[in-house]
Amino acid sequence: MGEEPELNEKLGSAGSTGGRVSNKVIWLIGLSGAGKTTIAEAAARRFGAELLDGDTIRDFFSNSDFSREGRERHLLGIAKMAALISKHTPVICSFITPYEDVREKILQILPRGSTMVHVSTTLEVCEDRDVKGLYAKARSGEISNFTGITDPFDPPNCAHITLDSSGAPGHTVSDMVDQLAHLFEKPKAVLLPGRWQPLHVGHEWLIQQELDQGKRVVVGIRDTPVTESDPFSADLRKRMIEHRYSGEDVEAWIMPDIEAVSYGRKVGYEVREAKDIPPEVFQVSATGVRGGNRANVSEKVMKFMVSEGIWDGE
Repeated sequence: MGEEPELNEKLGSAGSTGGRVSNKVIWLIGLSGAGKTTIAEAAARRFGAELLDGDTIRDFFSNSDFSREGRERHLLGIAKMAALISKHTPVICSFITPYEDVREKILQILPRGSTMVHVSTTLEVCEDRDVKGLYAKARSGEISNFTGITDPFDPPNCAHITLDSSGAPGHTVSDMVDQLAHLFEKPKAVLLPGRWQPLHVGHEWLIQQELDQGKRVVVGIRDTPVTESDPFSADLRKRMIEHRYSGEDVEAWIMPDIEAVSYGRKVGYEVREAKDIPPEVFQVSATGVRGGNRANVSEKVMKFMVSEGIWDGE
């Protein structure tokens, strides 16, 4: 099969059409007693999110330094933890987070699209709810550096959403969780199943057609056995696709090998076949790539193959 340098160059340099869809982190801030944890727990149950708050992290990531520097260090550590967990599931964090400059640093650490939510009510309401008597201890001097009494709660200018947690009609916990629902919505995706043995410029053309339409793409990798003719494992193919589409709206999933696709009424989706495939794309074959035809892979895939030791660097 002949080389297609123009096609290879075009696909190898294709720009990102948007950030990879990832799970978000929703970070709730507010005074002690504002209702952050109550709202966070209800939202975590409804949306299937992981909850990080003082109780859930106390056994392995506690903080005893309530100076400004100690709080900042602790909160930024939690933000890094939340960012890692968000690779696998949505995360809801509930922490007072009193300082505006620290909030801004937290948003820089969290994945794109994360949201800071101010759970807002008056100091008087928070004190009325204080069954532990913490505010009274702070006012008497028994507790130092207590937010709202002896330590400031900076105006939350970087908050994206404000929830009124005063308890007024229309502001129940359920009402406030409803206001967060849109943050957990994900756009529908286009599923492209195949062996991807390995990823080549013909595959990339198919993926690019969907990206150009603003679609979210899920590449379904059939978990076929490794053989002499099909030498790449499903895990390696997954990593190859993730490397090629890092920063783009493409996810790679390993799926069971399939015998057929059977569907009923196609409610909410369609089944379609790619049309108007250019001849130079249609001719590309994974068999040729497995045989060493490097002209049929993009520059990013080439670098991946070299880094994995599959091909030499020449």
